[in-house]
Amino acid sequence: MTSQPWHESDKFWAAVASRLFPSERLEAAESDVDAILKLADADPGAEVLDMACGVGRHCLALARRGFHVTAVDRTECYLRQAQEAAVAENLQVEWVRSDMRRFRREDAFDVALSMFTSFGYFEDPADDRLVAQNFLASLRPGGVLIMEIMGKEVLARIFRPRDWSEGTNGELWLEERMIRPGWDWIDNTWILIEAGTRQEFSVGHRLYSAAELCHLLLECGFASAEAYGNLEGAPYDHSAQRLVMVGRKSV
Repeated sequence: MTSQPWHESDKFWAAVASRLFPSERLEAAESDVDAILKLADADPGAEVLDMACGVGRHCLALARRGFHVTAVDRTECYLRQAQEAAVAENLQVEWVRSDMRRFRREDAFDVALSMFTSFGYFEDPADDRLVAQNFLASLRPGGVLIMEIMGKEVLARIFRPRDWSEGTNGELWLEERMIRPGWDWIDNTWILIEAGTRQEFSVGHRLYSAAELCHLLLECGFASAEAYGNLEGAPYDHSAQRLVMVGRKSV
């Protein structure tokens, strides 16, 4: 029997939520969205797709600004948390529970977002291509895709094989990382020790350089693809913080 991929495990996503979404990352969503809108040159009230939206940090910030947002994620507990936050603020967001390999809405969006290395989860590279094609098909003519991932070049500069840290509630996080030969994939072991219990998770994803991700988007039919070193549009050079790719659909 084939084991369930890590990214399809609700238990995994629930266990690592505090690690992935600490308060400072949630608070940074407002400035992230300011930069995203400038980079995308989005018109007020545009239709925006946020996939995978996680706990809703970017889609909620967009809704506060009056954008029409469709938020897609496969993890029920994240969508529920995001929905509750939207209700508390009386924000209007369309919530869709779906796998990014299956969600496609033809010519529906002006801007599409793929944030926080939520691209490249799948062992089969054809699945990455399918996700990119879904983004392209879902954009209107002239629409813009903003992808933000940990680029291969940035990771190579800052790589550490092991780390540990203490969470806000005293939990311990241990991380071990291994790069596969050829630098096309990273395998991670995450260990959470909390209240006398130990949970271990294996997490892996494909690594993309700027050139590789640009090539993929162009092959899938995007009219252009440009790489930046952060959401503010800095050059993707030796000092880049992240790999931010801006792909544009032909008019």
